[in-house]
Amino acid sequence: MSRETTQHAALEKWAVRSKTSHQPSTRASVPHDPALAGLALLRRPQMFAEVLTPLLKGRFGNDMRLEETYRSVRRHVPGKRCIVKVEVRLRSAPGAPVEQHRLLAKCYATNHGSKVYENCRQLWHRGFSIGDLRIAEPIAYHPRWQVLLLGWESGRTLRDFLTAGQDVGPAMEGAALWLLKLHACRYREGRIYGYERHFHTLELWERNLKRTHRELGVAFGDICNRIRKKLVQCKKGQQAPTHRDFSPEHLVVEQDRFVGLDFDEFCQYDPLFDVAHFIAHLRFLALTAFGAIDYLDPDVTHFESAYASESASFSLVRTRLLTAVAFLKLAYLEVAVRRMKNGKRIAFKLLEEAHRFTNL
Repeated sequence: MSRETTQHAALEKWAVRSKTSHQPSTRASVPHDPALAGLALLRRPQMFAEVLTPLLKGRFGNDMRLEETYRSVRRHVPGKRCIVKVEVRLRSAPGAPVEQHRLLAKCYATNHGSKVYENCRQLWHRGFSIGDLRIAEPIAYHPRWQVLLLGWESGRTLRDFLTAGQDVGPAMEGAALWLLKLHACRYREGRIYGYERHFHTLELWERNLKRTHRELGVAFGDICNRIRKKLVQCKKGQQAPTHRDFSPEHLVVEQDRFVGLDFDEFCQYDPLFDVAHFIAHLRFLALTAFGAIDYLDPDVTHFESAYASESASFSLVRTRLLTAVAFLKLAYLEVAVRRMKNGKRIAFKLLEEAHRFTNL
């Protein structure tokens, strides 16, 4: 029996399904978060339908009429964002048959969604709306309610294929090609990021760790300083459009089609950080899903080789150092944000990997 997985399959454990057919009782399924205006809108089904209709006319036609909406809250990060699957039943014209469509709504704080929408819109018009290497379609952004609407992508994330133990050789090549396309698309707008800003964030994390997990914080800081000194000696890469959160979870694969997701961290930065971040996430997944951090190393090698063979600016030394940075990020998130039962043990293992990659 075939199974359709969602755009964020790894987030299914947070799913809360409810039908928003204008029933007051459905409001309880939507989190209450004063920082996210969009959630207040979702808690008012009639108003949500009124706001949604004009936003969808550009996509489905001016004569479109919304019949029903369904919603499924996928993930809520309090005070920052909430990801919601929206299913709509609509008629494109009076008397036309009812059509069913799925969308992704992302509710943001501090109007961050407007930047995400603009970046996605620019990428969409720079080749990511056609072919086998795409992004989710940016449909609209509502500034008052701070809600971004994207096209829904059916399929399985690359992470799903990996955890299922399936052959992902072609998918690793596809992931590398998708990333190469992003780095070469010549979109020069968006936030400018650099090593100094990155290490400033790492220093903040180091201080936080030292207050709560002294031993971890000291090791974190030592590795961070070592990476920083070695990066200074490397030839700097030219800044390019960078996902900055690229991982197997953020790529939907359906046969030969690859769709990139989640451009919240998009910026102009060293593109090799995307390569490094992806590699670190593969090894983190190997540790947490299979109990051995080197379990997916053949896939790591396949991805890195596929990227390097088509890149004119690939640097193995810089990639290794940036992979160490990505391991630091994962270690911090594991112990300070996720706070899982084995988080500290996993964080120490990730710091060991960061140290090792620093010396490769």
